[in-house]
Amino acid sequence: MVNKMVFSQFVIGTILGAVIACSPTKFNPTTQTAEICDSSVTNCVVQQGFVDLTQNFEVGAGKVDILFVTDNSASMSPIHQKIAQKFSGFVQTLDARKIDYRVAVTTTDLVKVQSKNLISLGNGKSYLSNTDSNRVNVFNAAIQRTETLDCEDFIVAMFNTFGPSFQSSAQYSASYYTKCPSPDTRGIYTANLVVAANSDAFIRADANLSVIAITNDEVRQGRFNLPTSDSRYLPLEDADKAATLVSMISANYPNKYWDFNSIIVKDATCQAQQTLSNAQGTVVTNQFGTAAISGGIGYEYAGVSNSAAKDIDNNPRPRGKILDICQADYAQHFTDMATQISDASRMINLKCIPYNVPLIKYQNGTDVSTSLYTVNSDKITFKRGTEGQKITVSYKCYTGPK
Repeated sequence: MVNKMVFSQFVIGTILGAVIACSPTKFNPTTQTAEICDSSVTNCVVQQGFVDLTQNFEVGAGKVDILFVTDNSASMSPIHQKIAQKFSGFVQTLDARKIDYRVAVTTTDLVKVQSKNLISLGNGKSYLSNTDSNRVNVFNAAIQRTETLDCEDFIVAMFNTFGPSFQSSAQYSASYYTKCPSPDTRGIYTANLVVAANSDAFIRADANLSVIAITNDEVRQGRFNLPTSDSRYLPLEDADKAATLVSMISANYPNKYWDFNSIIVKDATCQAQQTLSNAQGTVVTNQFGTAAISGGIGYEYAGVSNSAAKDIDNNPRPRGKILDICQADYAQHFTDMATQISDASRMINLKCIPYNVPLIKYQNGTDVSTSLYTVNSDKITFKRGTEGQKITVSYKCYTGPK
């Protein structure tokens, strides 16, 4: 059976692996005073190897960088539409809570992502922020992939012309790779690549990170349908594995608070729905009488979301949510993710590891009770119920020679 798989294995250079394995730590607290004394701090004074600074913070209005990893292979266009329909509610929730967010999009097509990590947006940027006008429409245009629609139209046209044997036609074979993105979906690899390289300086050192994977395939799905002896068999490389992504971020960026939400095929019932039909509603089938385009259960993505983590209150939790891609309405999906992001925004990431105990006050000058927050290295987490309180944090960091 030929389904959403690549027909010959891509050969990916060792440079990509080196980027993921050897990327410098970008999220560790910096000792570079030029980076510490940026526009987000006040009263930044450098003297005798130390820097004294103050940060203003509204509890619940922290920073988060949100990366959408979207499957852009055939059969995904209806899902892209559902994402676009509910993104405005997601943004409205974050805006209402005054969260300082960035949003970027990449795809599961590794070859294309290798040359351009993040999708170029309609406003000329690589990511959106909460200050960008028309950000909902710009995102919706980016998430609804034209290459996906073009590929689906091409496959349907070939099926309508040649019938179930369309994949054996010379015209199909000659045109597939110019008409379609790679069906060898590798969303964990592309997430690895984008996060490790911090493409376009999208990820900020003092922001949380939220990765949202959207796919109706498993990673390198073709391996389920071919024997390992077949030359078309697509084994998982290390960067395709859930454990590699978790290890890369945890090892290279140990101070980054991050989550990974998966909108995926969760069971066989949902998997059976991941087909492509023509305008008459006829499923595009192959010469064996089965669906030519089909999906797969997202085990590897679920592995990232199920990996052990702790929330900002230091309680054990899974890394993220596993959401049903077959859900008719994605409103609840976006509500769940916005709530998760908002809850983590009770935490402020300091610009460096304090040398002394931070002085935490309300902006009217009175002390904040120590029962209302916890300090952990370069992070201060405020208790639930303090959202909306405006505070100042004053502290000193050592920036001199080691």
